[in-house]
Amino acid sequence: MKITKYLIGGLAALALVGCKDKMRELNSNPNTIGETDPRYMFLDGTANLDNTRGSIENATQNDGVKMQYFVYYSGASAGQYCNPVSSSYTSPATIDNYYSWLYGVGYKMTLLQDYIDHNITDAAQQQRYQDLRAIAGIMKVYEAFRVFQNYGAAVYSQAFKAITEGITRPKYDLFSNEVYESLDDELAGYIAVLEAPANETTVELGVYDPIYGYTVNPDEGAPNALGNYEQQRAKWKKFANSYRLYMAWIMKAADAARFNQVLTATKASGWFESAADGAFAYLNGSQDNSGIYNSDGSSNISLNYSVTDNFISYLKYLDDPRLPLLARANDLHAANTEMQWMANYFPDSLQMHWVYDSETKSWSQKNWGDVLDFQSDPMMAYQGQSPSPKDYDKSGPEMFWGQRTFTFRFYHPNYKPGDTEGNKTLGPWTVNNVGTISENYPATWTVYNPDTSFTISVACRPQGRYFIASGGKVFGDNAGASGNNGYDGPVSNSNKFYRQPLYTYPEFCFMMAYLTQNGETTGQSADTWYADGVTAAMEELQGDAIRYGVQVATNTAYTYYNESTGQTITINPKVAGINDNGVYSITDKISAYVSAQALANAADKNEAIVGQMWIYAYKQPIKMWDWWRITGYPKIVPVATPADRPNGLYWVRPYTETSEEALEWPRRGNLPSAEAANNDNWNAIRDELLKQPNYGATYNQTTGRIFWDKQGL
Repeated sequence: MKITKYLIGGLAALALVGCKDKMRELNSNPNTIGETDPRYMFLDGTANLDNTRGSIENATQNDGVKMQYFVYYSGASAGQYCNPVSSSYTSPATIDNYYSWLYGVGYKMTLLQDYIDHNITDAAQQQRYQDLRAIAGIMKVYEAFRVFQNYGAAVYSQAFKAITEGITRPKYDLFSNEVYESLDDELAGYIAVLEAPANETTVELGVYDPIYGYTVNPDEGAPNALGNYEQQRAKWKKFANSYRLYMAWIMKAADAARFNQVLTATKASGWFESAADGAFAYLNGSQDNSGIYNSDGSSNISLNYSVTDNFISYLKYLDDPRLPLLARANDLHAANTEMQWMANYFPDSLQMHWVYDSETKSWSQKNWGDVLDFQSDPMMAYQGQSPSPKDYDKSGPEMFWGQRTFTFRFYHPNYKPGDTEGNKTLGPWTVNNVGTISENYPATWTVYNPDTSFTISVACRPQGRYFIASGGKVFGDNAGASGNNGYDGPVSNSNKFYRQPLYTYPEFCFMMAYLTQNGETTGQSADTWYADGVTAAMEELQGDAIRYGVQVATNTAYTYYNESTGQTITINPKVAGINDNGVYSITDKISAYVSAQALANAADKNEAIVGQMWIYAYKQPIKMWDWWRITGYPKIVPVATPADRPNGLYWVRPYTETSEEALEWPRRGNLPSAEAANNDNWNAIRDELLKQPNYGATYNQTTGRIFWDKQGL
């Protein structure tokens, strides 16, 4: 059988994958695997790694909500959190992907290792593939640890042995220090292979490696082939060492002795040294029919979500220049004609507002404060929405924005609420311009209906293009339609090539800063690790903003003419000091920000480190779940009104919509059910998990803990 190479996904001139039909055959008929190049098997197993259609929705619409980056535009939902009072529990959706990926990617990596071990019988030929075997093993451990960590058990020691050993009903391994150490030993063995000099006849993985076979393009366009195998295998070694230490950090409270051993060994072997060492999976290009390019439900992040108030408040607290690259401007800006109309004809409406008190059943006027003062403060274009379900129906002075939009209504002087027929008789009426008279805003304005209204977006949308090409596959803003991009600029996926972060240099630096700050010897000061992490994180974000076509960073136009409707739509609001003099860039702001936010200046250095990780993990929210469980940051604070916002880093304590029931965050997942044939083994492991301290009184009580999770106990 011959495998014919061909190009997919627009990765021009790069041989990224073998024939799909043949790959399907390989996956369904293991007896044929001896007849193919194992590099194809590796590429087949790792193509679009950690990124599938469903995983995008899970990351943005589930994990991103729980980690309080995003909130549903019409109000936060209690169903995103755990409610112990009603015995309602949940967990981050991405860990379900972890489980699937272990038995997808992990299975294919095991097949590859078995092929090298058993189908290549010549010892000299086997040696040629030892690097590939080790790299496949690294990926297998990477996939397995995440399942053990979050579920407390997995089929691993007996996994994938139906063919080789006839095990069709595999037993589950209960996660323990012993199991963790066996994974760590396995990973250390793979690292040792890459530490040794490569065999002279080693088969180079090269472009069949979507993680380290390429280097990122600084602009839009396909990644470049690395073309240096010594560098490629060295990067794999650094990734394995860095991730091995990350595993040890998670396990540190339960297995301190192994942590110390791993810290010493990985430091000697070599960690990440720069952003170029970070692990990203380069995804197939826009010709590939995958979720990131062909988005229906995935595009909801651009259409149906807002950025949270506490995330935007934290960025403003730090005077962080990344804010416009993470949140799209709302409607509160000087270029908005509706805001200018109100400022000229009804300026009092931007100062005071009538508010109904449901308890006293009375109305009173309250001051808006500065939240609508777009004329004096351009940064009012960046505001967030409350992540607490209790605020879902509240918006107004002295309140959080409970929903993304707010409607301002203006009535004829003789308008009577409830008098439908009488109001219909009210003729045209005029209002006077008490502001600046101009051609667009004359001295008087005629209103032809008995009332008029403007619905203004007061909370910001996320920059969805980091998750979905063009923010969605259709230019539109219909919340009931699939694939609409929320008017996030014109749709064009050509020349866009995405990469999915696996474990990166900024994340590693923040871990090292935290460890060093808490007494570990890492070869650098916490201040240096922190500064390196912040710098690399900001440089990465600026690069991604350009590569993915984030409008404020790449488009000098503020509006877009939609030929299909004949409408001119604001897609990239002009905000003074942001993009009024060209595209927005943070490149020239990084150095000053890193100095201003130096770790030495922080009152709570642990909080500062985790705060930078919270900002960085915007594109991979599940990572913050690890950090919160390990460090206890962000702190969780009840915040009733904007006046109650604390300074610094925090998550808002959520409450149910109609009561004072406090909601909780999950700390673990429920191990997915087995196939019917393996129910006995699944029932047995469930019973063992329930015996573990702090696991929870019931299986679905995900506020319980896996044994390693000791923070706060």
